[in-house]
Amino acid sequence: MEQNNVETLEEVEVTEMKNEEQIETLKEYEKLLIEESNRVAYEKAANLVKIGCFTQKQENEVDFTNLEQITTTKKYKGLYSLYRDLNTMQLIFVCPLVENNKGDQEENKNMKPYAYDVLYVEVMDEETYEMVLKANKNTSNLIPILTKVTVISYIVYAVFSLIAGCIFFVDGVSNGFMNGLLYLSLYSGALIAGAIITLPLVVLLLIKSKQYKD
Repeated sequence: MEQNNVETLEEVEVTEMKNEEQIETLKEYEKLLIEESNRVAYEKAANLVKIGCFTQKQENEVDFTNLEQITTTKKYKGLYSLYRDLNTMQLIFVCPLVENNKGDQEENKNMKPYAYDVLYVEVMDEETYEMVLKANKNTSNLIPILTKVTVISYIVYAVFSLIAGCIFFVDGVSNGFMNGLLYLSLYSGALIAGAIITLPLVVLLLIKSKQYKD
């Protein structure tokens, strides 16, 4: 029989309180183990979402009866609570969506979400997860380094071109302004032209690098 699984924000908070009460009845070392397990699960889920290993969907209903809430000190982005699917062991971030009501906070808690924003984190074993983290770290470090090297190289090249141009212009201008321009174009014109042509490419590289970082 199909059940209505839509919960109000207040009911979600009641579930969180029950989980906290259950933890209170445990022994101290058991609490520490649960807290550490929850922390590791949250860290894994958050890292995979940052890398892009997730699927985002807006669900009209969420079956919370098949989900185990993972209690954490904070919500992801301040909005998403973490759950584990008891059937597939998949980690899921859930954010209830309610109408933007600026009224009483207690009234907002009683409002039923019109939908849920759900982030389905990809299921990975620990070995695959560590490999993905390592690959992402190596790629993430390589691109900023290459970008910095490229920008620094361009600045050095552009400064050298301008200095060379000034030297040749001053050397030639002693015989007249037009002669100075002739010296400038003959001996350093190609360098300066190269710096001007390359500038848009460097700007494009910086834009793409920022987009990749974001």
